[in-house]
Amino acid sequence: MESQIQLTCEDIAGKQSAKLVRFVGDLDATNTDYIMEQIFNFFSDGFVNIVADFKNLRYVNSTGLGILLHFSKSAKEKGGSFKIVNVNENVYEIIDIIGATSLLEIYDELDEAISALN
Repeated sequence: MESQIQLTCEDIAGKQSAKLVRFVGDLDATNTDYIMEQIFNFFSDGFVNIVADFKNLRYVNSTGLGILLHFSKSAKEKGGSFKIVNVNENVYEIIDIIGATSLLEIYDELDEAISALN
């Protein structure tokens, strides 16, 4: 059974090189190719600052977490950043168990994440 995920994207006012990407559903091995294609298209189009809103992300597994780390590294290499906001308790617990809380930029509030953009 294929896991479902949706992405919606918005411009961020006053930040030309930034996009707000809202994740809805589950992020796992069944949909990482789709997510990677979408995010790397933003990078290719010059949007090197991504704020990922996880308010409606129900689940992430280690494969999904791996691509989040990859996005963070790729954004930094391009002079940008990959910030995560509104992480629910279940998703945060997975990030914490794997030890990635120190490797990802995680914010409680959307305004905080946007203010911290390059």
